[in-house]
Amino acid sequence: MNQPPAASRPPAPEIAPIEHDGIRYEQDRIDPSRGDRNGGYLAAFDARTGERLWRVQVYEVPDQDAEAPTGMGRYFRSMHLVGNGDAIEIENEAGALYRVDLDTRTPVQISGPEPSREAPPAPLKPKPIPQ
Repeated sequence: MNQPPAASRPPAPEIAPIEHDGIRYEQDRIDPSRGDRNGGYLAAFDARTGERLWRVQVYEVPDQDAEAPTGMGRYFRSMHLVGNGDAIEIENEAGALYRVDLDTRTPVQISGPEPSREAPPAPLKPKPIPQ
């Protein structure tokens, strides 16, 4: 009996949108036309019309990572409104916590591990052959 191939990671957590003052905030999964990686984006929509108002990258998804292999993404683990409704705090699957100011649409990391930004090591040069 054939079974479908197993996924190499569990499905992304389902995070409920937040509605506040007529705007719905939700995780925006991916937009391949923009070359996006899976995860890391917050979008705001008019709650009445559904029109997208804006979108911001909260954090970068690394090219290669033990928790999020290439193409697999890193999604929100939790999202909630803070302060007087002027910011949203987002925790990603790696445990990093970010706060997005809703007026300026500016994300700031406030705790947790930071994605690796190191360039991959250069390939080794072949050793010269002794003559």
